[in-house]
Amino acid sequence: MKRSRILAAVSILLATAPSASRAQAVVAAPYPAASPAVEAAWRARVDSLLARMTLEEKVGQMTQVTLGVVAARGTPHRDSVRLDTAKLREAVVTRHVGSILNVEGAALSVPGWHDAVTQIQRAAMRDTRLGIPVLYGIDFVHGAGYTRGGTIFPQNLGMAATFDTALARRAGRVTADEAYASGLPWNFAPVLDVGRQPLWPRFYETFGEDPVLAAAMGRAQVLGMQGSGRVAATLKHYLGYSNPRSGHDRTPAYMTPREVRESYLPPFAAAVRAGALAVMVNSGEIDGEPLHASRYWLTDVLRGELGFDGVVVSDWQDILYLHTRHHVAPTPKDAVRMAIDAGIDMSMTPYDYQFADDLTALVREGAVPESRVDRSVRRILTMKARLGLFEHPYPDPLAAAEFATEASAETARRAARESITLLKNEGGVLPLAKDARILVTGPAAASLTALNGGWTYTWQGRDASQLPDGPRTLLEAMLRRGRDVRYVAGAGFDGEADLAAAGRAARDADVVVVAVGEDAYAETPGNIDDLTLPEVQLRLVEAVQAAGRPVVLVLVEGRPRIISRVADGARGIVMAYQPGMQGGDAIADVLFGDANPGGRLPFTYPRHANALTTYDHKPSEALSSDGGPGGFRPQFELGAGMGYTTFAYRGLALGAAEVRAGGTVPVRVTVENTGRRAGDETVLLFTHQRYAAITPPVRRLRAFRKLALQPGESRVVTFDLSTDDLRYVARDGRPVLEPGVFDVMVGGLTASFTVVAGASPETGAAGAAR
Repeated sequence: MKRSRILAAVSILLATAPSASRAQAVVAAPYPAASPAVEAAWRARVDSLLARMTLEEKVGQMTQVTLGVVAARGTPHRDSVRLDTAKLREAVVTRHVGSILNVEGAALSVPGWHDAVTQIQRAAMRDTRLGIPVLYGIDFVHGAGYTRGGTIFPQNLGMAATFDTALARRAGRVTADEAYASGLPWNFAPVLDVGRQPLWPRFYETFGEDPVLAAAMGRAQVLGMQGSGRVAATLKHYLGYSNPRSGHDRTPAYMTPREVRESYLPPFAAAVRAGALAVMVNSGEIDGEPLHASRYWLTDVLRGELGFDGVVVSDWQDILYLHTRHHVAPTPKDAVRMAIDAGIDMSMTPYDYQFADDLTALVREGAVPESRVDRSVRRILTMKARLGLFEHPYPDPLAAAEFATEASAETARRAARESITLLKNEGGVLPLAKDARILVTGPAAASLTALNGGWTYTWQGRDASQLPDGPRTLLEAMLRRGRDVRYVAGAGFDGEADLAAAGRAARDADVVVVAVGEDAYAETPGNIDDLTLPEVQLRLVEAVQAAGRPVVLVLVEGRPRIISRVADGARGIVMAYQPGMQGGDAIADVLFGDANPGGRLPFTYPRHANALTTYDHKPSEALSSDGGPGGFRPQFELGAGMGYTTFAYRGLALGAAEVRAGGTVPVRVTVENTGRRAGDETVLLFTHQRYAAITPPVRRLRAFRKLALQPGESRVVTFDLSTDDLRYVARDGRPVLEPGVFDVMVGGLTASFTVVAGASPETGAAGAAR
């Protein structure tokens, strides 16, 4: 590995290794390794094909179109899609298209997918000169959301709340198995954007605001998705997409390269090291440079430093947008030249063949070397070979046995239960007594679309008629558990229903459960300008609080909607995120005490709409208006969460008082379940550098460990804190370790050690602190 790669992939990114603690860190091999003979056969096949391909055939491999391009018009597409034979032939035979993606309207059944993919592959394998299979891509971002009956997991934000990397890996494997069973070998997931701008409508697709947590969960999902060797994972959206200044989707981010490297690059680098086969590019821009035109980020950093050797695919129409939206390319043809020069391998065009025509012309004119095209085509063909598509291009009919199994459903149920985060439980209002008189109200109570969010059967996920009949809403789940559960709608997500009726019903209840939040949305249609919970929902909560009965808020939302106006009057607050098809039952299990909540908040929940400070803020951001402490007062902090038992920490001890570069500091702490119920506890290890050349944050997450403890049980938890974990990115973009005092903070306890100048005996001078 080159030294330039070490700078990013080792020094910055080793911080991702202890994110699940070093004892829990994923140690499995990356993408399944092939034997030298198989690798040689792949290379020989790719070399032979490249030698025989025309320029048009090569450029076709770099072209990706949506299913609608080859679908027949005017026919319903509920379970299957009818393809237009002439359009299919034009795409695959005449235009040599290398990849197709997406659904036409809504999810298909497994037989529907098999029929469509078989027709596409038959055209590619039988009717073309070289018989190169088509690579089909799909957005299974939280399970098999575009195949009917597929297993649906919590959105990534909820998965992050579990702090369970083994569960994330298992979810990735289930998703890949069901993608393969559907005949879809390329998954556009996981999302590795770091969620530090909560207005952003794709916030729920992230693993939260911390890069260490996002790296650990993302790496685990990649290992799960690619573990069978049959499905490729795609890291998206490289890079910095999730921090637009406006909060709106596909709008500019303004960040220095130092900030990008510190907070947004680590999850991608960790997943590259896990062997991810593809990367999808950020649709926005950083400091005025669209990522689709950035040779620095796509080639110098992604390939040069991180060592990525897979396929880089554009996002939806984003090469053309260099001309029409970003205005950095005078013509569409210039946009193609800029994107190819930056490092794009495949264009998600996705509606036409203008990209292919323009790239062909650019090569013939000498503006783009054909050798540059060859590099991209080699990567694309190699990925197809790795996935076994040349030998097995058609869907596997026997794989249907792996689709929507009871074991997969149980994994989704477990994920939903583990994600639920209890943020407030004043006076022990929870768990609810099953014989209590319970009023359920609020727009999220009877909404299955809200539980699942976007990318579920349809792009926006809001068409309830498309969703299956089996999964239960929160209301349905509570009716099955409680003996006296009543329901009044109260209000819609944005429109008023009958607040007075809800208030009257509340007076006759022992406790009121108000399910508020957001209906499903995805991407730009989810843009908002104010995080405050819609007025009608706030008024609903106030109406039932006025009845004087205990109120429990259940937040079903993809981003933190501001609830400070009603939070103090609520006895209980439960964060449900978007927990998926099993979410109604999972929330009800927690509310009635059939499950002990163990989720932890993976982001900072703001108290006010403009108070969007993250947990790892600078000391000056924690000052009040008079210069004293108290300026950082979120509604809930990262890591917040409680259960129906209690835990105590004691005996935090460090194995070294001093450490040199290249060394480690053993950390140990005892955690005890001091309550009466078994429960899960997530142990979070933070560090704080007291002084640094660049203002240090007040704390940074370095490691975590999830424990399951019986009542009265205690366990000694150990971490190995490496000096590599303590580096930060300096102004020149390089990671640096500075001598000085560091604090270690675990469970309210603090201990300190000192980094001293010089290298440890094992590392030599090259690792010296400076």
